[in-house]
Amino acid sequence: MFRRPSLPPPPIPPLDADDHGEAARRPLATGTNARRALAVFVGGVAWGAAVRFADSLPVDMGFWAFVLKVGVGFAFVVAILLLLLLRGFEVDRVLLGAAIAIGGATVGLTVGPTVASPVTVTGSFSFSPVLPVGAPVSEGDAACEWAAGRWKIATVGTVPLAGLGTPHILAVDFLRRRITLADGRGSTLLAVGNAAFDPPPDAPPRGEGDRSGTLDLDLLQVDPASSPADPNEVRARFTWECPSPPVE
Repeated sequence: MFRRPSLPPPPIPPLDADDHGEAARRPLATGTNARRALAVFVGGVAWGAAVRFADSLPVDMGFWAFVLKVGVGFAFVVAILLLLLLRGFEVDRVLLGAAIAIGGATVGLTVGPTVASPVTVTGSFSFSPVLPVGAPVSEGDAACEWAAGRWKIATVGTVPLAGLGTPHILAVDFLRRRITLADGRGSTLLAVGNAAFDPPPDAPPRGEGDRSGTLDLDLLQVDPASSPADPNEVRARFTWECPSPPVE
């Protein structure tokens, strides 16, 4: 018997550019893409305007600016990565969309709304010390700063107070919940926290936006550079009255 000779394997066909090349890309200039680009641009404008508004808020509301910047920024990066994966790494188109979003955000950061800027007005104060014993009562003008937005007093500052060894200036920060009594040279007494801002039970209710009120202060020396002549503790009743902010 004769064995049929085996046939050689068929030749490998040459690479066909039409079958193995890059698939045809969809056209870029379409109505759908134009609507998507407009939506991305408007979204960027809205984000930028929101950040500009949040940045103009008082410091105690700065958390919203942080959320908008960090949270939305992180989501933006994740969206770009997902688009690269889902659209077959069409880098040029994804980057074009990112550029449109950033352009919109830039516009929003420029034209977005802001609240009214802080403003300082002249009010009055009374400082009646209990400790150190024998220190005189101080009264006079107070510098009342209305915070950004002008719906809340940010700080109240006094003129230099006598009877404490060296003249000290009292500063009450309502946004950071911090009270300082300092002479600017080596004596700083401090009180921090909500308890320091609790009104005494015999005082009238606090004025709207903290424009008036009464505090019983208990301040402790915290400056290691203080001298023996500086007070270690100051207790006093502090009252203040601030006018309304000017209307622009």
